Amino acid sequence: MSQNLAVGASARRYLVTVLAALVGTLVSIAAFVAISRWEQRIADLKLREIAGNYLQVLNSDLERATDVLYPLRAYFDNSDTVSRHEFQTFARDLRGRVSGLRNAGWMPRVDRAQRERFEQFVSDHGFPDFEIWQRDAAGNRVRAPQRDEYFPVLYAEEYTRQVLGFDMMSRPLRAAAIARARASGRMAATPPLDMLTKPEPGGFIVFMPVYDKNAPQPETARPPLGYLCAIFDIAPMIEGILRAKPLPPGLDVYLFDPDETGAGRNILWHPSHTRTTPAAAPDEAAMRAGLHTTGTIKIADQHWDALFAPAGEGAIASSNWMALAVLIAGLMLTAAIVSYLLRSLQRTLRLEFLTTSLRGATAELQRESAKVTKLASLDAMTGLANRASFLGQLSASFADARRDDGRFAVICLDLDHFKDVNDTLGHPIGDRLLQIAARRLSGMLKATDLIARLGGDEFAVLLAGVADRDTVAAIAGRLIEGLGERYDLDGNEAHISASLGISVYGPDTASAEAMMIEADLALYRAKSEGRNGYVFHCAELDRAVRERVRVNDELQAALRNGELTLHYQPQVEVPSGRINGLEALVRWNHPRRGLLYPGAFIPIAETTGAIVGIGRFVLEEACRQIKRWQAEGIDPPRVAVNISAAQFKGAAPLDQQLRETLARYDVDPALIEIELTEFALLESTKANSDTIRRVRELGISVAIDDFGTGYSSLEYLRTYRVNRLKIPQQFMTEVAIESGDAAIVRAALVLARELGMDAIAEGVETPEQLAFLLSAGCRNVQGYYFSRPVAVEALRPLLDDGVIHRAPAAPETVRLAV
Repeated sequence: MSQNLAVGASARRYLVTVLAALVGTLVSIAAFVAISRWEQRIADLKLREIAGNYLQVLNSDLERATDVLYPLRAYFDNSDTVSRHEFQTFARDLRGRVSGLRNAGWMPRVDRAQRERFEQFVSDHGFPDFEIWQRDAAGNRVRAPQRDEYFPVLYAEEYTRQVLGFDMMSRPLRAAAIARARASGRMAATPPLDMLTKPEPGGFIVFMPVYDKNAPQPETARPPLGYLCAIFDIAPMIEGILRAKPLPPGLDVYLFDPDETGAGRNILWHPSHTRTTPAAAPDEAAMRAGLHTTGTIKIADQHWDALFAPAGEGAIASSNWMALAVLIAGLMLTAAIVSYLLRSLQRTLRLEFLTTSLRGATAELQRESAKVTKLASLDAMTGLANRASFLGQLSASFADARRDDGRFAVICLDLDHFKDVNDTLGHPIGDRLLQIAARRLSGMLKATDLIARLGGDEFAVLLAGVADRDTVAAIAGRLIEGLGERYDLDGNEAHISASLGISVYGPDTASAEAMMIEADLALYRAKSEGRNGYVFHCAELDRAVRERVRVNDELQAALRNGELTLHYQPQVEVPSGRINGLEALVRWNHPRRGLLYPGAFIPIAETTGAIVGIGRFVLEEACRQIKRWQAEGIDPPRVAVNISAAQFKGAAPLDQQLRETLARYDVDPALIEIELTEFALLESTKANSDTIRRVRELGISVAIDDFGTGYSSLEYLRTYRVNRLKIPQQFMTEVAIESGDAAIVRAALVLARELGMDAIAEGVETPEQLAFLLSAGCRNVQGYYFSRPVAVEALRPLLDDGVIHRAPAAPETVRLAV
């Protein structure tokens, strides 16, 4: 019986040992898998960070490389003639400063009628037997056939004899790039292609049009004098860029031909210089199956796909050493437990050893986990705290202040007109400016103060232990001064200011969230007061917010209850006095305050979004009134309606809204004109410029309202092809005696005339102003001198007459400003 008991106990011991070995092995494998995945995520994050640096450097330096054509074009623009020797000397100097610049050339435009004279001229000047040529399908040189125009190579920095006379229009890829450059008036690039002197697709060509500097019309409306081109070798260019920058090694860069798709598309490969052994030819599917990240490289108007993958032997390559360590430790622990059950003497020592090893691995894992947690609380671009981390610390500081009667303040900070930097210099430069601003903030504040980037160009500061408003004001002034200093951004210079909103903790402060709201309201007030300053939150701001909410609620009710109405102000052709247009102006029949003019409610409507509903009402009511006049036998003139920036950038395209409204009321598009302010155009995008084109295609006239009072730019006059400029009333007040206002009005009229646009002057209230406008060539006016905005009933007699006669002041009684 004792023997049977011993056998049973031995079997149970072996059963426990087997179970311990099985559980220990499974736990070790599970830990190995979990840590391997964690290490893979770390490697992926590191790859994305390094690849982002590569991408930023490549985009910045490639843009700088292709910009070599600008000094070449400036050389042509500032010279009556450019000789071959001058061109080659200038281009050779550029090639010495730009990695990968293989050649530069000049191709004049030669039309069919000029061809023979051009070929004879070049032959007579040192190049006998010169002809315009191309390559046939077999690659042989042949004389170019007859076509409307040619762009033969006349000047080149190298290989003159080999490429002289080659017609760039004879190859489809080159011709397509030239066509895009002509259409845009800017640089255009080819995809990778074979060169005449290098028969493999290892380079690309960038073309830039050159126009007659004395021609008055816009550049894209006429043929160019010719094209400058820059020819680049991709491999040496990429190599030169990456070697010139202190970037981490161990990354292969793959560029894909933008004009090809599918698995067989051409791959331009730049292997890492840290490779000790050559890698196999790249395969796109294999690369995308492994560790990689992607991005976009911009070359002129071309966008190439880029893929970044670790070279294998660099610091980016994924490793599983920690997972292997944990797996080995787990298996060793399992072996120790099994050994403990089998050998009691060695069990204790082995268990202590493995326990110590496990503690070390666990501590390391905790340290790495803490690093990941810290990274999750930081802004990746600037290294400052992110929004979540800042709000958490703010809540903790608020609780401490409530408990210990502490003191602190919150600053919300916004960089003024930061969008202009992104739009003009590009997002990489904008990111660089944000990083410099973050470093300046850190240098101007104490280590105990918390700085965070909330998103975009918005920052927040938590000032610890500060309650005196004078101290906070001094800090705010120092921040504004420091952020307003010049920014040197990779060869570009920028000046930018900052606006600050401040909330100081007090016993009556409701919550941490309330402090953020207060600081944000103060920031909004600082920006509305002209920017580049700071504002402390006060009860007045809260009252202003409550007033905005109240007016907005009443506006919504007004839209529902039909309290809005339209008055119309005639637009008159002078000197005939014929009414050739009306401007629809909204009025509010307030149930308690009476008739309200737009200044009492439109600014609030623009901040609350109610302006969209008001704009829709104005358009629809104008269309309804046009139909009423037509039903009464009146032939109404064109009616102008104001379009807000919110309508212009709304979810539904503006042209779609107009098309549907006109169709609903059966109104001729020629009877509607929309007026957009310069601010609305400034806040617009490329898609919005297409919207203006589509609106004009509907037959609707487009006018720029209050021209010259906002962010005036000749660029948007070229981008947005509008029908009319409206000269605002503020320039008309003293136009007959003030030379500055007179010069502005004259300049606006000349600009409109040269661009083929109509012009109309608003705010004409005196015969002297009318006399000045007639002398300046203005033939369309609007103002109290002819008629105030009137209701429909009072407008009927004016429309019946069709004219409003007002005489200008006699010439001898008017002292016109000069």
